[in-house]
Amino acid sequence: MNIKIQAVALVATSIVATAPAAIVASDNGSNYGSGWTSGSNGGTGFGAWSFTTSGGGFKGAYIGDPAVKGVSGMSSSSFGLYANGGGGASITASRSFGAALGVGDSFSFQWGFNWDSDFFGNKGFNLFAGSTEVINVNNGGNDLIKVNGSNTGFGYGTNAMTWTFTQTTATTVTVTANDRDGTGSYSAVINVSGALSGFSLYASDLGPGGNREPFFDNFAINTVPAPGALALLGVAGLLGAKRRR
Repeated sequence: MNIKIQAVALVATSIVATAPAAIVASDNGSNYGSGWTSGSNGGTGFGAWSFTTSGGGFKGAYIGDPAVKGVSGMSSSSFGLYANGGGGASITASRSFGAALGVGDSFSFQWGFNWDSDFFGNKGFNLFAGSTEVINVNNGGNDLIKVNGSNTGFGYGTNAMTWTFTQTTATTVTVTANDRDGTGSYSAVINVSGALSGFSLYASDLGPGGNREPFFDNFAINTVPAPGALALLGVAGLLGAKRRR
């Protein structure tokens, strides 16, 4: 009897140790055949999109092909933003997670653009813990990409970047990304006030030329099953073995 129980226990331990991450939220531009608008939600595991606009000029959101604007490595149906024509044109597309990230969970997506934002323009994205902005990634009037004001060291390029944010503890997030010139990468640990629970994409005061517009795609949240839940499988197996004996 002890040998059987020990064998079941070893299997249960193996399950806990090797359980793979699972995709619990996903979305991409190809889900929006009817258009990307405020209140739309073509994916799973995320809240609906919410748009905020301000200023004059031209601003909006659309599903389009980044390759037309000189960006490579992204789907021909990606999320695009524009905000130009002067007058402080600005647009923000925000969205919540179905649930805040747990320790070990990660949020990832693609970001691509060609020209810099120009003059006083900005484009990028924010991540939130509750209602608090905890991470800002921005491109302004040159080719620099900054995370919370610190330069990533990325050079000019037109390759799509994949950004991943992993909740490593209750108050830290590990950020990784590939350089858009295809030669390097970025990694940093950032202190945050809590678990990541939502994000926003933005563009404002971009200079003339559609090649400045940012594109985003392939949003996903991967979660690691809670060890306690998996351990219950082992307990159930032990009890079952004992009953059978």
